[in-house]
Amino acid sequence: MLKCDKCGSGINAGSKFCPQCGDPVTEADRVTVPQVNGQVANVEITFGKSASPNYVKAVEICEKLPTYEFTGEGRQVRHTVTLPVTEVDLITNLFDLVGSWKSSQMLIDGHAATKKDLTYGGLGCYQERQKAYKPRQYCFGEKDWNVNIWGCKRLDMPIAMSYDGWLGYGTFDNAGAWVFDKDRIRHELEKGLKENGACPVLDKRRVLETLEKLPQKINPKRNPAWEYITRSKIVQGKYQEFAVGIKPVLNKVSAYVLGEYEPEWPQTEPTVIDAQQYTIEAGVSADKPVPKKGVKLSKGVKLSKKLSRKLSKKWWAVIIITILILLGKLFP
Repeated sequence: MLKCDKCGSGINAGSKFCPQCGDPVTEADRVTVPQVNGQVANVEITFGKSASPNYVKAVEICEKLPTYEFTGEGRQVRHTVTLPVTEVDLITNLFDLVGSWKSSQMLIDGHAATKKDLTYGGLGCYQERQKAYKPRQYCFGEKDWNVNIWGCKRLDMPIAMSYDGWLGYGTFDNAGAWVFDKDRIRHELEKGLKENGACPVLDKRRVLETLEKLPQKINPKRNPAWEYITRSKIVQGKYQEFAVGIKPVLNKVSAYVLGEYEPEWPQTEPTVIDAQQYTIEAGVSADKPVPKKGVKLSKGVKLSKKLSRKLSKKWWAVIIITILILLGKLFP
């Protein structure tokens, strides 16, 4: 994956120039590779002699670090320091001093990096995590719109009410059970893992194990930890509720979280949904149009036109009788 080191725009593989600013593609445009075999990435900063007033301060900082090395003399001197990426604040401060010099270079696990790699994406999010009141909770989300079971809200796969997210990747079977499209979910997860891999606390193995733990098929009628995602549709001039996906009950979703840490989310009661009131739309998925015809949850689920007419007639009968009684009292 490539990202322009001049304007920060994404660049497609094989391109020779940035599509936004026209800057030639170089090694500096490569997104850093963060971790190797589960190890925290190392950041190497190298700089040479400079007339900048920041030079003395940068050398003073480096001399205090156990990994500091220098080679050459006079104008040929090269200063090098290596730090784990978890020291992102120190790395950022040092690179702020020397990063604009022609002699300076920053590598993350051997790959050229820029200031944007430190302040955006996985590393920028890691900095915010370290400032949070509950750092580990920060990764799992603290608001209902970014709560997630993966342990990384930067993957952009929250437990949202929207049907358009990962909870909509799948289809209903004829029994009203939701069958997840795990291949598509895995694809989206791996894409997010690659984009945010610079974060030193992002555990790819655990994220993918969470996906494996998720059942292939879930029926909210039999599993109280899940409920239907529904939406209204006008059918022959009347609103009807259709089930278009499923979502976990928020206060029960921690059962899918792996590891020793159990996140705490706002406690909410599940929406009381009578499955017999909803029509299941078969074949629904995020990349397919919603079919016009539905598959019933069970016999008699969908309100028929006949039943609707009967209910309407009953209400009109009640209204007419009430009016007649009132008129009888007024005009005995």
